[in-house]
Amino acid sequence: MPRILSLFVGAALVPGWLSAAPMVELFTSQGCYSCPPADEHLAELIENNPEVVALEFHVDYWDDLNYGAAGVWKDPFSDAAYTKRQRAYNQLELKGKRGVYTPQMVVNGTTAQVGTRRSAVKKALKVKAPPLKMTTRTDGTQVEVSISGQSDAKALVWLAVFDKIQSTEVLRGENHGKTMINHHVVRELTPIADWRDGGGTTTVEVAALQDSNVGCAIFVQESTVGRVLGAEYCH
Repeated sequence: MPRILSLFVGAALVPGWLSAAPMVELFTSQGCYSCPPADEHLAELIENNPEVVALEFHVDYWDDLNYGAAGVWKDPFSDAAYTKRQRAYNQLELKGKRGVYTPQMVVNGTTAQVGTRRSAVKKALKVKAPPLKMTTRTDGTQVEVSISGQSDAKALVWLAVFDKIQSTEVLRGENHGKTMINHHVVRELTPIADWRDGGGTTTVEVAALQDSNVGCAIFVQESTVGRVLGAEYCH
């Protein structure tokens, strides 16, 4: 688990800070036949829209499904916590196509769309930018994030640690015989601080960043799931 090194609240708005980026969460599974096109869509967002924080969460409800002679495939990146996160989103009054399904993209914690619907996701990304301003600074294994802005709700600061790219030979299940390419696969999601109006700086230790295939993102979100107020990759 990441180790929080310091936290203070009350920093003023610093000139030159960047407006926080929008965030896309893809809920997917290597056991889902219709997911590879959505995985490709996420990869395109990462390559062509560097201002968008894009994260891939692998759910576990496909892991026990048996496809006859093809058998069962357990997604090596699946996690029950990410299924729980998706189900929590389904309890909200999200715009778009609600539900617990794959592939699903949730934009800024407020809009859900089928992950292959490029035009709908593009439209959702054009909604008013998150209200916070954020910067991140990475120094070895430490990530410092500075946040400033206003919100009418209590929020959490989250750290997402992800594998930048993974290639998997799928031997069984609905996608048997395919090579699955996944990007920004979240391996760890941790709340690191509370946040309210004003500002603050949090420094967190992430030893995994010593691996060149590991990246991370910081985002601020109302409650456990809710409106994303801002997001930034660790730089």
